[in-house]
Amino acid sequence: MPKGKTVKRKPRAPMVAAVSLGCPKNTVDTEVMLGALAVAGCDFSADPASADIIIVNTCGFIKPAAEESASVIGEMAELKRARPEITLVVAGCLAQKERSALSKSFPEIDLLIGTSSYPKIVDLLQSSASSHFAKTTFIHNHTHPRLLATPPWTAYLKIAEGCSNRCSYCAIPKLRGPFRSRTAASVAREASDLAAIGVRELVLVAQDTTRFGSSDASPGALPRLLSRLADIDGIEWLRVMYAYPDLVDERLAEAIASNPKVCHYIDLPVQHIDNAILKAMNRRGGASAVKRSISLLRSAVPDISIRSSVIVGFPGETETRFRRLLDFIAEARFDKLGAFAYSPETGTPAASMKNAVPEEIKAERLAAAMELQQKISCEKNRELRGKTLKVLVESVLKPMKSPGKNRVALSCGRSERDAPEIDGVLRFEGNATPGTFVNVKITRSDEYDLFGKLIV
Repeated sequence: MPKGKTVKRKPRAPMVAAVSLGCPKNTVDTEVMLGALAVAGCDFSADPASADIIIVNTCGFIKPAAEESASVIGEMAELKRARPEITLVVAGCLAQKERSALSKSFPEIDLLIGTSSYPKIVDLLQSSASSHFAKTTFIHNHTHPRLLATPPWTAYLKIAEGCSNRCSYCAIPKLRGPFRSRTAASVAREASDLAAIGVRELVLVAQDTTRFGSSDASPGALPRLLSRLADIDGIEWLRVMYAYPDLVDERLAEAIASNPKVCHYIDLPVQHIDNAILKAMNRRGGASAVKRSISLLRSAVPDISIRSSVIVGFPGETETRFRRLLDFIAEARFDKLGAFAYSPETGTPAASMKNAVPEEIKAERLAAAMELQQKISCEKNRELRGKTLKVLVESVLKPMKSPGKNRVALSCGRSERDAPEIDGVLRFEGNATPGTFVNVKITRSDEYDLFGKLIV
């Protein structure tokens, strides 16, 4: 360096770490914030301890989710106490719902933002704002950059925001506003952009995907969207999550049956089967709509994998009504089922309902429902033994010992029967490249996962 001259160093880019909690819809929101920060020149780390900015995108849907969010905020607040220069951002549903309580409980929070403030994250950080809760409702579209938090071959595609179903136990309409759909053109443009960077599986998410198209259910809009997305080069799997039973019709069933890119899979939350409970939950259609949708899907797509969810211990759930639910689970034989014990959410109609079920009975009913489903899932997986499935490879594990002297690679992936993060995986003998599709013959199974051998 010449004497007397100095070199001006570029300032180090802020390092950002994000913890995204809750559902895949929240994951997309986190990716939108990270995308905006990436455009602003930030770097990123998976380790919050090394970050300059920590973002916790919270979930407040049910009590356990809110407790998990509070626990994570506490962990990040502890990091900030050790390094006061950290900027701690708390966003999402719990922030929207409990802004005052969070500010009091965690004075370490520098910026508290609601569910419609995500695209303003850069401006808010630069202005040193302490909170922001937008009066207008935000909906993500193809113009908002995203930094994917998923593996590069899979992405969530949020096709709508908010909810207008008004289930009596749910606070989502208050937290995220009424249902508002993206346009098919915007969704298709984003899907094309994702395919261009190597995404092969698109998982369609919304609070209610079957309502896609307008504020009211637009007949045939979702099937038409699936057809449009299937025409995009590079996309091989399209997966539908969060379908409302009352809006599942012949067109959707036909779209799943006839389009080879649409996975033979659907997430169909039913919540209960007793008509009195469904009415108290404000779930449209009642038991007949639930049973009709399942029958329709299985008639059109005999090998379809159906995931569902139920709530046990809802106010007014007598032993007889719970037994009716168990009988239905045994009859429906869902491939996957999530069961949850009801927890009252402040501000929802159900929170003030009489005839509450004691916590110990809720726990017993939850255990009974899951024990029954575990048996069903085990039987359903056993039926797949000997069959060959198309598998999206996600990782190559350490070589495993074979009966002989050689060691064989063990790879891991998912078939179209399993959604990312929430369903089981398929482990198989053979060396395969993550992000590619291979054929695997199933050799054994348990209640959650499948095992097999690569077919070359």
